Amino acid sequence: MGQWRLHVPTNQCHDVVATSKGAYGALINGVLEYDFSSNETSMWDAVNGLSDIAVACLGYSSANDAVFIGYENGNIDKLKGSQVINIPAIKLAEIQGSKRIYKIVEHNGYMYFATGFGIVKIDPLKNEVRDAYYPTNGNAPVIDIAFRNDTIFALTETQMYTGDLNNIALADPTQWTIDARVPQINTHAYQELAIVRNELYLLFKHDDYGADTVYHINASGMTVAHQEPFSMEITSMSIVNDQLALHFDASTVVYDENFNYAFTLGDYGFTAPRVAEMFYRDGVYWTADLNSGFVQVKTTGVKQISYPGPPKDAFYSMDWSQGRLAVCSGGVDGNVSTFNTGGVYIFENEEWELRDAFNMNLWQGQDIYDYLCVAMHPSNREQMAVGTFSFVPVSIMDETGQVMDTLTPQNSFIEAATIGVGKSLVTAMEYDAQGNLWILNGGGNKPLKVLTGNGEWQSFDMGTAAKTKFSAKMVIDNTGNKWMSFLNNGLYGYSDGGTPTDIGDDNYQYFSNGEGLGALPSTNVTALAVDHDNELWIGTDAGFAVLYNPGSAIGASSGDYDAQRIKVDFEGNIEYVLGATYITDIEVDGGNRKWFGTANSGLVLLSADGLEILEQHTMENSPLISNMILDLQLDHNTGELFIITDKGLVSYRTDASDGNSNYSNVTVFPNPVRPDFHGPVTIQGIKGDSDVRITDAAGNLVYETSSNGGTATWNGENIQGAQVETGVYLIWTAPREGKGRHVGKVLVVR
Repeated sequence: MGQWRLHVPTNQCHDVVATSKGAYGALINGVLEYDFSSNETSMWDAVNGLSDIAVACLGYSSANDAVFIGYENGNIDKLKGSQVINIPAIKLAEIQGSKRIYKIVEHNGYMYFATGFGIVKIDPLKNEVRDAYYPTNGNAPVIDIAFRNDTIFALTETQMYTGDLNNIALADPTQWTIDARVPQINTHAYQELAIVRNELYLLFKHDDYGADTVYHINASGMTVAHQEPFSMEITSMSIVNDQLALHFDASTVVYDENFNYAFTLGDYGFTAPRVAEMFYRDGVYWTADLNSGFVQVKTTGVKQISYPGPPKDAFYSMDWSQGRLAVCSGGVDGNVSTFNTGGVYIFENEEWELRDAFNMNLWQGQDIYDYLCVAMHPSNREQMAVGTFSFVPVSIMDETGQVMDTLTPQNSFIEAATIGVGKSLVTAMEYDAQGNLWILNGGGNKPLKVLTGNGEWQSFDMGTAAKTKFSAKMVIDNTGNKWMSFLNNGLYGYSDGGTPTDIGDDNYQYFSNGEGLGALPSTNVTALAVDHDNELWIGTDAGFAVLYNPGSAIGASSGDYDAQRIKVDFEGNIEYVLGATYITDIEVDGGNRKWFGTANSGLVLLSADGLEILEQHTMENSPLISNMILDLQLDHNTGELFIITDKGLVSYRTDASDGNSNYSNVTVFPNPVRPDFHGPVTIQGIKGDSDVRITDAAGNLVYETSSNGGTATWNGENIQGAQVETGVYLIWTAPREGKGRHVGKVLVVR
């Protein structure tokens, strides 16, 4: 309880190094470690030890047997054994422009960092900066460095510089020389350097597919080092066991000194390789693969160094039901397609599963992308609907894990969007309690659709103002009303009268930002949530409001359907709670409290009535990896809150869950409570809104509290605030309303 975890995608690995103890693969926002002696894997990330998030590259210090981790923002960590030492000098430097670490190279016991502004030399034993060089005078990033004899080579995308390592004035840009052997270019780009057997090689990346070249730089100039008979689309090159390795688009070749094949990797057995980096150790090749992650290659077989994590690094929206989390890869940019083909990820029992156009039979060969929403059936846990902004707008998946049906304008009531050149836009879907699928189909004339459980369709007109608009969010309240928002176009409520296929008894209401017209903080409604009291919480780009009477607001007279802003007295001034904060999502937990995701202020928890800020999590005070929240979703069984940010997916174990009236899965954890544990003792799975009392074995009252839904916590202290002694303690729970009770036990060891 109260802990965080970062869900690191493991399919893309872009760098790899090794110490005497293990191999390390650089992932997008973490480092995967493989221990040579135990053959076990572990993850290093910003939640469990690393100092930053976006990993750019790795380097190995033989002088210290340590791994150096360079980040996109210039931060540096040194990982030695189980200790992480942060070296933030570059990140904190007052330098304009990029500070990204492009490459880390060891030379004569020092670590050299190629950065967005120049080269930084660091002592790996003292963990301090020894020097900084500016060959480009800070005008261009140094993307790679290499050493030969007393010369240091600094590569940019357009040219190469050389410097004399014996020159104590190398910090002066005028002490660097542009290498005339490497022509300055204005198109395409140089990418990488390698020195093998004292020979210097340069990778030139051409914009056209298959036109890349590896050059040999010698005293007379630059010549083509080698030309393969097949396409020269080269991902990268490596120095492998003192041999040059070229990593092609679907293969890797290690060459001897005569450019004969010393080793070839044409297939892993499960896919073709796309290697970014490779090293060789004791008969084993270790590859950082851009499609397959961290891979071990032996003569006896190939092994992916796996670790539980999302299959891809794109996250947009989520839904949860009955122990399963479904994540859509996204997305749109405003109202424009991104053509993201990432698919949908399923997280269940701590395992991730990918569903995309490569493994869903009905998606293969289809124009499907921009996965925007997913809805999970309330009673059939295997059935889910996926919505996109593409030519395949809705797909239904069944218990086989496959797509059982696709819905398009050709076989359903779904309309093509006027803004999508024939594509259809589905931004939100919800199953109601009867199993009817409600679809928000923007860009058409009738944006609200329903597919009933017995296969009938109906479309609903909400007036001229809702036609051809880019749709956004949708929720269904506890009485069956549908609430929908459109980009910069306010809020709509729709009542079907309890008869989805009969429009004769239907009614709708439009809510705007004027007094008497809905009183929204803004017409850009970005979040919707219905709480346990059937109150509608409305988030906008300028704060939030609450509609306390959603059941009677639809069809009400002007002035009778205004949403209310929650006000508090702050130091004598009346202010709105959260002010004009840009709200991106709202989730209601088991205790009826409200979790708010924001565009730039992190995560905020409000009390059930919204009058009190109970928690606020930002990058500055918590392991939250970004203050820009895109989507939230609660696992209502465990209270784990999944948080999509612009930098990845993270989750936080909250202290609330849905109540369990039959006490079928009550857990007390940790149990026993050991001396080195200082967090809360949690009892979960009890009936909602229960009173909880802690007593010793003799029945003396030690502590009392109330549950948040089906979860209660105890800080291990007595009523006086002192730590309790070693012993067995009883946890008595009983709901404030209705029948039921449960008694649990916990052993505390001090």
